[in-house]
Amino acid sequence: MKILYTLNSLQALSRSQIQHMFDLGSKRNANRVLQGIREYVHTKRIVEDVYYLNKKGADMVAGEATIRRNSPLEHIVMRNDIYIFYHYPRDWKAEAKTRWAEDGKEYHVVSDARFKYHDLLYFLEVDNTQKMIENRRKIEKYMRLFRTIEKKRLGDPILLFYTLSDTRKKQLESWCREDGVKCEVLVKR
Repeated sequence: MKILYTLNSLQALSRSQIQHMFDLGSKRNANRVLQGIREYVHTKRIVEDVYYLNKKGADMVAGEATIRRNSPLEHIVMRNDIYIFYHYPRDWKAEAKTRWAEDGKEYHVVSDARFKYHDLLYFLEVDNTQKMIENRRKIEKYMRLFRTIEKKRLGDPILLFYTLSDTRKKQLESWCREDGVKCEVLVKR
């Protein structure tokens, strides 16, 4: 039942993520547990099985089946890699919209997630299908946002990119350095 509640809050999880989060041990035990929830979930194969709630599962946990056939499952699973990697932040907010004003202009950015970790404020951008020009624009927006956060002494912000290649990592780090944006870039292995 806990797995269904977690799927409701995180939208989708891969088999290995579920196995890790719920300490299911062996592959055989994980298969047994996952077999027990089959009637409440849909699965889609993306390198490994990805699980998400069906209508019956959403009803079971008084939630909502938010995944559709065209939903970006790989993106969601990558976002949840970060949730797990940073030890399940309590204040995790997926698709977090941040608004601010600077020099009389209104701005906003939608991060894939926002959370605090060791008193640092993280803004996550999952880079699995994004065009690099779009990433460049986002970094420029975060530069403005971070300047505002630092002026108002609201915390120490970090832009966290999670990407698929070392080449993209180097480019993202370079742009962040150019714009004075504190960043971390992780590569999915």
